[in-house]
Amino acid sequence: MIAFPAWRPADIISWLGLGSVGISFLFQDIFKYFLAEIFLLLHEPFQLGDRIIVEGFEGNLEKILLRSTQLISDLGEQVIVPKASVFTNSVRILTTIPHRRTNLR
Repeated sequence: MIAFPAWRPADIISWLGLGSVGISFLFQDIFKYFLAEIFLLLHEPFQLGDRIIVEGFEGNLEKILLRSTQLISDLGEQVIVPKASVFTNSVRILTTIPHRRTNLR
């Protein structure tokens, strides 16, 4: 004889709700990186070789990878910035203007 637990429809719905919340927490970062990649590919705010500042790091854009953006600083250091950080934080592109004014003190 096979015994089935006494499941009511309300129990099944509550377990499905808890399961969907758990799955959404698991896939939150994956969706964030995927959407950041799509938006950056469609908008193309910067190109290889541009000089940018993101999250306090300044350098020339060397590579745009699937999950990260790679910069080369003035000291020759390689800085890897996650794509979601590039999408959610402000990015200063310094090579969009051909002439720039600076103050020397």
